[in-house]
Amino acid sequence: MPTVFQPDFRMPRGTVEHTGAPITAEDTQDYFTEVATDYSAWSPSYNMHFGFWRAGLNPLRREGMLVEMNRMVGRALRLDDAPRRCVIDMGCGAGATARTLVGDHASLYAITVTNVAVQNRIAAKLDAAAGVADRMAHIEADYTRTGLPAAQADGAWAVESACYAGGTDKADFIREAARLLKPGARLAVVDGFLLRRNPGRLASWLHRLWADSWAVPTLAVREDFVAALHENGFEDVEVKSLRWRVAPSALHIPVLATRFTLAELWKARGKLSPWRRKHIVASYCALALGMFWRDFDYCMVTATRRAD
Repeated sequence: MPTVFQPDFRMPRGTVEHTGAPITAEDTQDYFTEVATDYSAWSPSYNMHFGFWRAGLNPLRREGMLVEMNRMVGRALRLDDAPRRCVIDMGCGAGATARTLVGDHASLYAITVTNVAVQNRIAAKLDAAAGVADRMAHIEADYTRTGLPAAQADGAWAVESACYAGGTDKADFIREAARLLKPGARLAVVDGFLLRRNPGRLASWLHRLWADSWAVPTLAVREDFVAALHENGFEDVEVKSLRWRVAPSALHIPVLATRFTLAELWKARGKLSPWRRKHIVASYCALALGMFWRDFDYCMVTATRRAD
């Protein structure tokens, strides 16, 4: 009988390069399709990311911190009070961040982009329940080639989704974001970043195990990502570490993941599909990876589209 944990424990040679079969877009689609409803255990509203803790929020209540992360993204976009503004969620999951911001701002319209059809179906039901379906549009597309018109968006973001683009600079993702944004509009990216191209041996192994388990090609190297922003028409680039702000929500992982694993194994009589097993492995790895301070950080990166 297969067990939940069946990772490859071979140690790498201290590099972010993939040493096995590379993760493909099809792998990512398969992963998110297979584990789509599992994310509801983390957040009934399908906030598929870590939360932002601030004074006044109860660190034991995960959903409040998850919603606060959405609002942090909204504040980072610095949207004005124009009567109609349109924003784009690049790699939206089930559209939770867009749903929060549209619910908070009556003049805001959102387009979300994902290449996973089931996520859009979940999003449509949640939009209707939240009463914002008339101001949300969900597009099934590759977020590096959306097909949307150029220079029309008043803001764009990617919350724990830019990592699914290729390369350590995520240049294809950044190039498309630059194309979509109006001059002067802002991009906000919240994600994990590697701080070195060649992490320590243990950190490199853990990163590879985490990435393979969550169908991520590789995390961005922070220096490469910032350079790609400058090269693709962005200015006023700011990197802010959120390591301590997300720690309270990350500490929910051990209890939640263990409880979820036992419950699902019981329901499935000890058998879970490969991607569901990997999803559980990655959940534990995410917490462990955050302990390697020299090699990894969780950051918000913001930038403004240059007028030229």
